[in-house]
Amino acid sequence: MSTIIAKTISRAVLIVAMLFSIYLLLNGGNFPGGGFVGGVLFVCAIALVYVTYGMKYINNRLKPNWLSWAAYGLLFASITAIAPMLVGHNYFRSAFDHYHLELFGIHIGTIELLSSMFFDIGVYFTVIGALLFILTNIASDKTQETEETGPDHADMLGEGEEYSLKPKAPAQTETMEDLK
Repeated sequence: MSTIIAKTISRAVLIVAMLFSIYLLLNGGNFPGGGFVGGVLFVCAIALVYVTYGMKYINNRLKPNWLSWAAYGLLFASITAIAPMLVGHNYFRSAFDHYHLELFGIHIGTIELLSSMFFDIGVYFTVIGALLFILTNIASDKTQETEETGPDHADMLGEGEEYSLKPKAPAQTETMEDLK
């Protein structure tokens, strides 16, 4: 069970972590970062929500099929790696170009576009899909185990006692008159 403080902080951290994850993805072609690091940070943000809110919260909100995320990411990365061969270049050849952005004839800025960035996008989704698939399966196994046997301390119950989510009635205390 988590507190209101943990839930509030996890919402703020989730937004910041996801934005920084996208920044790492887009900036990874020129500087440290990229698809793998960005994907791992994204998974950490989702894992925080799993821990704070529970697995049912994410599954009800997103209805994710994480394995398909991994498959599409792998497909996208593979196509990016093979695409240069279709135009007569080497496997995994990187292309680089500058694109000038204009708005109503006014130069706003320049974007450097790397073909390796598209490969990083594929890696990003592959890492997210694979790690969250693993995390979800581990969490669902643990949830099923807890539902079947009770929490981890259920083995400390006395002989003949059963685990129940209902609170027990308080034990009656003995009074001085009962002891006489």
